Amino acid sequence: MIINNYRLVRFVLITLFLSLTARIFSQQDSPCDLKFINHLVSKNNFKEALFLLDSTNCILYQTSDSANYLRGWSLYSMNRFGPSAESLKKVSPGSSFYLKSHFYGAYNFCLAGDLDKALETLENIELESEGMISLKNYEIAGIKLLQRDIPSFEEKLKTAASDDSLIAVSSVRLLGISSDIQNHKTKSPFLAGMMSAIIPGSGKLYAGRKGEALSAFLSTVGLGLVTWENYRKNGLNNFMTIAFGTAFTVSYAANIWGSVFTVRIIETNYEENIKSTILFDLHIPLSYIFSK
Repeated sequence: MIINNYRLVRFVLITLFLSLTARIFSQQDSPCDLKFINHLVSKNNFKEALFLLDSTNCILYQTSDSANYLRGWSLYSMNRFGPSAESLKKVSPGSSFYLKSHFYGAYNFCLAGDLDKALETLENIELESEGMISLKNYEIAGIKLLQRDIPSFEEKLKTAASDDSLIAVSSVRLLGISSDIQNHKTKSPFLAGMMSAIIPGSGKLYAGRKGEALSAFLSTVGLGLVTWENYRKNGLNNFMTIAFGTAFTVSYAANIWGSVFTVRIIETNYEENIKSTILFDLHIPLSYIFSK
């Protein structure tokens, strides 16, 4: 009886093992369905597409142009710009996705903050048509502007002259941004702090915040005068002198730090707005040309 039970258990275990093994091998032998993955990408199901591209079935297809394009586009759509650019760069010149992949690869490097790789990617694109050469020069000019290399930007933008009205209009916008950058007077946080240390609120006035400047001046100077009056009448160790003196010290220090912080925020916001505007203008021609 015990022997029969042992044989039964052994038979069941062997059957389960063979069933599981057969299932694993059948999954490995099934092909990577890139058409279905492309369908998922077209429907904006990017997570599902990446899951399938990373599955066992697609391992042998990792180096194919279609797989690299689909992976790169999915990553781009999920705002994973660095990995996206690396995948798109792998698409070979023989692919129908080649130009779109490499132009968007360079753009993704810009979004990731790696402007040197963006330039390298654009320089290595193999082109023949005048329109694509103009687009390439326009994109390079925009990157030079992101790097604040104004002479190189202006020189490259001249070579981007094109019959394409979209590139022409975008070029005019880039020239406007370049002019704004050159005319922008960068404010110094250090100078703002020094000014507020000498005259409370003057650093805020320097930053262009007139209302805050007046408020800082009145509150700090007012506390200073009250502190002095209490000191003159009641002496240094009087409770009111100490209380108002402490309030004055805090207000004075906050006035200096607030001026420094305000100027930093203004300059940071300016730089971010310029960067976002340039990136937006670089994307417009790409989106229009490669959506045809």
